[in-house]
Amino acid sequence: MSSPEFEKLLLDNLDILKEIGNIGMGHTSTALSQMLSMKVTMTIPEVYILGETEAAKFAEDVSRESFGVTLGLQGDATGKIILLLSKKFAVKVLNFFFGFGLETVDELDEMSLSVIQEMGNITSGAYCNSIASMTGLFIDISTPTHCPDIPAAVVNSVKDNGKLMLIRNSFFIDNEEINSNFLFLPDRETIAMILQKLKEYYGFSS
Repeated sequence: MSSPEFEKLLLDNLDILKEIGNIGMGHTSTALSQMLSMKVTMTIPEVYILGETEAAKFAEDVSRESFGVTLGLQGDATGKIILLLSKKFAVKVLNFFFGFGLETVDELDEMSLSVIQEMGNITSGAYCNSIASMTGLFIDISTPTHCPDIPAAVVNSVKDNGKLMLIRNSFFIDNEEINSNFLFLPDRETIAMILQKLKEYYGFSS
């Protein structure tokens, strides 16, 4: 599938991709609520298809205020997920688990980093499980790893397919708004397969 064909596939099915984002983030919200033992609600996600130039600018803009976690897609799917967690969110999570009383955080020690990676594991797993349940596919994720250079990771990833799917929404945790950026980067064959399965199971049309 050439790059123009892949771009057309994504844009022609944007409504379906938005629905995946909406349902997937709903599962993620539930997982966060269970993890933090507090009420978590969210806004309706916004889904964007970004090319390399747009992705590079986006990554540069958010990198200063985010920690990155990368996970690979496995099973019937190939590709990756890059979860960009706001530092504000990291403070919330670390204070909950360790009672640090932090107000800001710029770097993570090994223990704190493991907590953030596990949070990425739980939330990304919830998202992938929702797609798997909608399509009948087996979709698993690899062990999460820290992504210290967010702009480089995003640009290198989007080069593979020419496009990436960005899901943006806000979580409200303990009445505090925290932004979330979720980059879904399945390879071209995987996204085509997901879209086809959704059409077969639920009668979506392009």
